[in-house]
Amino acid sequence: MISSTKTNNDGVIQYGLNNNDLVQFIGFIDSCEESIKLTKSQQPDIVLIDAHIDGVGSIEATKRIRKLKHNPAVVGISTVDDPIYPYYFFNAGAQGFIHANDQMSDLLKAVKTVIQGRIYQSALTNAQIRSPISSKSQPFILLTQRELQVAIMTAQGDNPLLIAKKLDISMKSIQTYKLRILKKAQNY
Repeated sequence: MISSTKTNNDGVIQYGLNNNDLVQFIGFIDSCEESIKLTKSQQPDIVLIDAHIDGVGSIEATKRIRKLKHNPAVVGISTVDDPIYPYYFFNAGAQGFIHANDQMSDLLKAVKTVIQGRIYQSALTNAQIRSPISSKSQPFILLTQRELQVAIMTAQGDNPLLIAKKLDISMKSIQTYKLRILKKAQNY
């Protein structure tokens, strides 16, 4: 299954996945919640998920998908060349990560590698991961994954009640996370 927001590269990715003998393409999904639901029902071997998909966030979706009974592999994709994305994806259990600017052959190589049970990193990802990530260059590294989720959902315009509902946590927890985020931002 391909789980992706509607970005300019979708047509290229979809064309490449539809025109090869390796992948049976299921479709594009617009939100994390939809991707989790479709993954449960269709039980694909691999889920490709865009780092910038709407909903609970691609990192949370990766965690939830990895916990499904049929244990699908996850490969993260980002249009932004930033080492923070592969860092969070791999910590959430993804087995691969590529950048949307990588070649279609990289995507197919990622699928082949992950199907064999190995970790895949594109050349760009590999170069980024080799460089240590510091809080000075990446202030978001100071946030826990849940704090990052709340920060992203808040930045996307979700109100606290909706965030609490999507993440299945209390309003008090949302307030606590926001205070922690602000405190960390002030100390940065």
